[in-house]
Amino acid sequence: MITSLADLRPGDIGITRMGGFIPGFMPVRVGTALLKESYQVGPFSADHALICVEAGSRAMEYAKPRAVQAMPRGAEEIALTPAKHWNNTVRWFRLPEDYPGQAEDAAAIARLFVSEKVPYSFVSYLALAAWSRGLKAERLERWINRRRPFTIARPEGGAMAIRGLLPSEAICSVLVDQAWSLAGKRVIEGVARQCVTPGMLALQLSEREGVIQGRPA
Repeated sequence: MITSLADLRPGDIGITRMGGFIPGFMPVRVGTALLKESYQVGPFSADHALICVEAGSRAMEYAKPRAVQAMPRGAEEIALTPAKHWNNTVRWFRLPEDYPGQAEDAAAIARLFVSEKVPYSFVSYLALAAWSRGLKAERLERWINRRRPFTIARPEGGAMAIRGLLPSEAICSVLVDQAWSLAGKRVIEGVARQCVTPGMLALQLSEREGVIQGRPA
């Protein structure tokens, strides 16, 4: 159950509306409008996605949960607050794991986006918009799917290290999808490479069997 921010676990996905003129309106809202796919129910509008990377605590009020979100100059880690992240404009989703600890792995990969300072630009939205409107050119797909290698080391004697290719650029929904995808979970169906939009993410997670949802009553 997800009944408050204190119930969030690493790997949980939040979908909401990004505030402010920059990046809330430009590039996020303008870019999202170009992508065609939108999802809105009442005050809830799927413009922005983020992923929980650290659980909070009911016992210690100051121990707030933390999340990673995409930003133009590089992904950032933030503390979650009820005023911004637990209201009627936000939905939280918990995916079922394919193996024990997969959600923790997704959270660790999300934190790599921060340490590696993975950015995005308005050109990212333009490229995704062109792809979603039918321009499935191989050169465009290669540009969208630009990547760099990464490795997450494991303690000696522990599980195997995670290795893969981190996106060179990632808007919010791509960051969330890729954090889970690089941990081995297929999040979005019917989409090639990194062509994942916030609206598509909200729609598929809202309808997927086994996904736990959370929002204020």
